[in-house]
Order: sequence, then C-alpha cells, then structure tokens
Amino acid sequence: MENNRMVHGESSPREYVKLGLVIAGITAISWLLSSKAGSAGVLDYLRWFMGVFFVVFASFKLAGYRLFSMMFAGYDVVAKRFKPYSYAYPFIELALGVLYLADAVPIARDAATIAIMIIGSVGVVQEIKKRSGIHCACLGNVIKLPLSTVSLIEDAGMGLMALVMLLVR
Repeated sequence: MENNRMVHGESSPREYVKLGLVIAGITAISWLLSSKAGSAGVLDYLRWFMGVFFVVFASFKLAGYRLFSMMFAGYDVVAKRFKPYSYAYPFIELALGVLYLADAVPIARDAATIAIMIIGSVGVVQEIKKRSGIHCACLGNVIKLPLSTVSLIEDAGMGLMALVMLLVR
C-alpha cells in the first residue's frame, strides 16, 4: 500500500487455499487443545477455537502492522473516525484471544467480542456494497484476499459464537 492507497485483493485460488489451510489448522489445534484440556462440550471447543483464531489473526495483523492499520482505517466504521482504533485493533484481538484461551472474564469477553464483530460487520457490508475490491486487512499481508463475504462470514461467525457462549451462561 504505497501512498496511502488501498491495496486490491488477489482473489486467486492460491490465496483461498492458504485461508482454508489456516482455518483447518486453527480447527485442528483447537480440537487438540480442547481434548487435552479434558473439555467435553461444544462450548469449550468454541472457546478454544475463538482463542486460537483471534491469536492467529492478530498475528497476521501484527506481521504487517503498518499496512493493516492504514487499510483498516479505510473501511472500519470506528477506525475511519478514530484512527487510534486501527492501531489498537490487533492488540484488542490478541487480548480477546488470550482471554478465550485462559477462559477469563467470560461475560465481559463475550460481550466485547459481540460488539467488536458487529462494528466490523457494518464496515465490511458498507465496503462490499461499494464493490471496491480492496484487500482484506483482517488477514494482514499474509493472505491477500479482497474484502468480501469471507470477511463478513468471519466477523458474523465470531460474533455469533460469542453470542451463543454468552446466552448459554
């Protein structure tokens, strides 16, 4: 992203395969952690999945921190108006991941996740409607896919998992 222009996603099969492999890895690691911890229920697995997911995706964002913060501020509804949010977001995501892995402050953690994912979904929907085809900042510089329904499914899916965990408590 040179000169503060948005980078366009590649939308190539290779990038989708990379995303699929990352999700498969997160799924496998979460299952292993869940089974090693003696977790028996679906909610425990969801907690492990969300923790690993947030840590991995925060790592992607931190690997290309400057690019992420510039791109994220281009489509996130909060980051557009409050630039420091785009700089803080990877650390917020990392903190959520650690809270899920540690099974700490579940009600506050789940409520914060729901709020953050709803906000993220709004920005993604607005950008998809513009059909801009910009690079999804959520994957950092590791996987170069356009901001799309994949991004929306990720935000909505994480928000929905947090909602389920919050309601079942």
